[in-house]
Amino acid sequence: MMVVQITDTHIEPPGDLAYARFDTAAALKRAVDTINAMSPAPDLVLHTGDLAHNGDPRGYRQFLDITEPLCAPLVALPGNHDEREAFRDAFSGHEWMPKTGEFLHFTIEDFAVRIVCCDSVIPGKAPGGLCPARLNWLREQLEAAPERPTIVALHHPPFASGMTGTTSNGLLEGGAELAELLRNHPQVVRLVAGHSHRAYASAFGGVVAFVAPTTCYPFALETGPERVLSFSAEPAGLAVHLWLEDQGGGEPGLVSHALPLGEWGMPEPLLRNGERVLAMPG
Repeated sequence: MMVVQITDTHIEPPGDLAYARFDTAAALKRAVDTINAMSPAPDLVLHTGDLAHNGDPRGYRQFLDITEPLCAPLVALPGNHDEREAFRDAFSGHEWMPKTGEFLHFTIEDFAVRIVCCDSVIPGKAPGGLCPARLNWLREQLEAAPERPTIVALHHPPFASGMTGTTSNGLLEGGAELAELLRNHPQVVRLVAGHSHRAYASAFGGVVAFVAPTTCYPFALETGPERVLSFSAEPAGLAVHLWLEDQGGGEPGLVSHALPLGEWGMPEPLLRNGERVLAMPG
């Protein structure tokens, strides 16, 4: 099983640039081309929020136009830049999108690993939160299948990044309760998130937690005393989560990769089936 995670695409209406400088639509097209070139193809593309830069319905329409050629089905969670009702309307024809209710969370049951997608958005705020209603929903989802390996996905990392700007935030509420919930459900093999526009990992609630890179403009790693948030010239990227039936020692497990986006040339094989194929100079 392969899940590709994209996040923080920040799509603007056609013709507009995010922050008047970033062509996020072109960046998403590059990500779609990269995903479609994967062999084998992924089973699912999971977007962990901030699809449209300002929650504009025109941004969602452009997002859907760009991702329509994807070789794998796509599911998506809202982020703090999204507008819930415009988001719901954009995906109203998809089975996974909740038709009613305040929160846009759902569970994907179709694969070897369940994916429980939690809505962590607090309208009008950059950081997120998990109120008692959302925590109860997550608890019910985990209790429904305690024997099945599970990924928990949300937009906001529930732990601090060590960065000094707005991406230093975890959750404004519910973080400790989420950690305890994860400790009580050992079937959770990964927590995945977005929001911070760069890749990093941490242990949280006894689970490996992985934050995926953005497909568009990365933020710099800044840890100094000033609360600075800066754009970086680092490559954008996506994440690839692979479920392996034997990760080592006969045990299955999930492996997560960060894949930079860009033109790097074709891979040049060094070994094939354990045999060297790259000729030595001279």
